[in-house]
Amino acid sequence: MSQPLSPASGGGPFVDVPLRERFFQSSAFFPMPIVLASTRGPDGATNLAPYSLCFPHVSGDGHAMVLVTKRASKTAANLIRSGTIAINFIPDEAAYLANCKVLSRVVPTAEKMAQSVFTLAPSARAAVGGEAPPDVVAEAVQVFECALDRVEPSEVGEAEHRFILRVERILMQPRWHAALEAGRGCPRLPVDYGFRQATDSWLSRPRVDVSGPRLRPRFEISVPRPPEDVGAAFGEALSRPDATVVGARVGEHIQLSLPEDRRTTWSPHLDLRLEADDAGGTKVRGRIGPHPHVWTLFTALHLAVAFSAIGGLMWGLSQLMANESAFALWAVPIALFLHAFIAGAAFIGQGLGADQTYQLRTFLDDVLGV
Repeated sequence: MSQPLSPASGGGPFVDVPLRERFFQSSAFFPMPIVLASTRGPDGATNLAPYSLCFPHVSGDGHAMVLVTKRASKTAANLIRSGTIAINFIPDEAAYLANCKVLSRVVPTAEKMAQSVFTLAPSARAAVGGEAPPDVVAEAVQVFECALDRVEPSEVGEAEHRFILRVERILMQPRWHAALEAGRGCPRLPVDYGFRQATDSWLSRPRVDVSGPRLRPRFEISVPRPPEDVGAAFGEALSRPDATVVGARVGEHIQLSLPEDRRTTWSPHLDLRLEADDAGGTKVRGRIGPHPHVWTLFTALHLAVAFSAIGGLMWGLSQLMANESAFALWAVPIALFLHAFIAGAAFIGQGLGADQTYQLRTFLDDVLGV
């Protein structure tokens, strides 16, 4: 059994964790990327497969990556045969991560690629041995196009390959290339902590912190830039062709929502107000809630139920005063039940829209550079 470490053995309220097999996920929380490796099969079809054991290989001999795959995987077989691979860094979006689970299945390539949500784009690399390099993922934030290092032999274990990949090209979306060169902002990339109980993978995902359950939670962010600059940054981000969020800016007020083709009844709506602070920066005050039309409907339902309860109460009291059966008083408990039901439906909707709330908050954080 793990015991707390004494001050003499290192200090601090720590426990000594046993070193198990694959310690980085069974004995620790070790952050790893989630990338899609694209390789080309013997039939010319591109195969996509998700990997987390993919890291920079630091050496004095060029730029390289390490990729660990299962020995019997299609990725390993395709890479050994063709010598080329593309490492696609996808954004942290729920639909993409869910599809990664589909692409990880051990089934024929054609079967799983038919269920892929990703768009394949041809590589600009030259063909090797008469074979075109694998396609790249158009939705990726960046792509490392690599070649297998055949000089340094790959290590082969009982169940795994460890490949050394030479990075030949790095492709990046223009938006993030500009952010990289300016040193401002970075994309949201998924982080994986490995499998738990051999069933599910733990992912790291920021959340909106609020105090207690609220239908329209509020938050505040301080930014060391004047409101004019912050407003201009939102305008520029919303005008990009690849913007995942739509919105409008009127003075110091900004409204953000999802595009209409992705909007549902429970889709969130983000209202922002930009206020100058004493230090010359900006306080961004935000409120997340349902679309104004949906919020108006909920308010109307609550008011209708409340007025019905008041009417029933008055009618019931009149019936009591007239020594009649006060059946109208049942309107009060029924109204309370309906109020609770409507509020519960709103909280359920808030949960159903959690992923879209994260997308709005991610867009906000990317614009503000926080």
